[in-house]
Amino acid sequence: MAKKKAPAKKKAAKKEEVVAEEIEPEKPKQIVYKKIKCNLWRTRLHGEELGVYQSMKYQAKTRWFSKTFDIEGLIEIDDEKKYIIAYNKDDFHDEKKRLVLRLFTILEEKMGVGKGGSFKGGIELSYTHSLVQSVEVKYSAPVFFTHIPSTPMMARVVRGHRLFRTRWSFPLLPEDKGDHLQLIIMKGSIGFGNDYSIYLGDIKVGKVDHQRVTKDVEIEIYNEDLAKDKSFVILLILFGCICFFMKEIEKELKKYTKQLKKTGTTDYPIPKFELDLFKNPRMIRR
Repeated sequence: MAKKKAPAKKKAAKKEEVVAEEIEPEKPKQIVYKKIKCNLWRTRLHGEELGVYQSMKYQAKTRWFSKTFDIEGLIEIDDEKKYIIAYNKDDFHDEKKRLVLRLFTILEEKMGVGKGGSFKGGIELSYTHSLVQSVEVKYSAPVFFTHIPSTPMMARVVRGHRLFRTRWSFPLLPEDKGDHLQLIIMKGSIGFGNDYSIYLGDIKVGKVDHQRVTKDVEIEIYNEDLAKDKSFVILLILFGCICFFMKEIEKELKKYTKQLKKTGTTDYPIPKFELDLFKNPRMIRR
């Protein structure tokens, strides 16, 4: 009688080794200490356009609101409407392209008493300084002068030299005893539009983002001390506002720069207010 073979032992299935997936640690979110939105609608029809009557109220409130100004935009800080933007629209759109832009607190009327309407800061273009700077760096380089009522000094916002992309700068001048001179650099991003990373030395302290769809300029500040610095915030808002005009200004500068490079002379008729910026303050005091 044939012997039955013992059933073959089943080989134990090898346990699959479970390799734990490496989980990348989440990058800490960038802390934003202040968010700013510059909304300049210019010639577009806008639901919040304030009209000639409202402009006259600002003229009555402060001498800084010129008769040539139109209210053309709003500034929001941390989602709260804080300032109106006014500029010399007719003067800018004529042949000379002169730009003077100012910020004012929003005028509110309660119980017949007007509140607000105060001048908070302004910026104006100097073509004369811009032409000199443009020849120096070899491309259109606008130069703006700022005016903040809390300080008698006028910081310049200047486009400087950079091999690739754009570069702007403005100083934070000492206001109180113990303050130091600081330099803010705005480095442009690759691509179209006016997008910038804001640096204090090697540290990124904010960004400027020119929205493609809404056309708003959104600004974020990542440094707590700078977010509390009123002069810095106003200067940054003013820079955000001039982003709307940059293409037209640079195009206009090219007309005179070409002639200046070739002959060393320009036909640009320098207005008195630009010549005044060259005056020696020590001589004025005498």
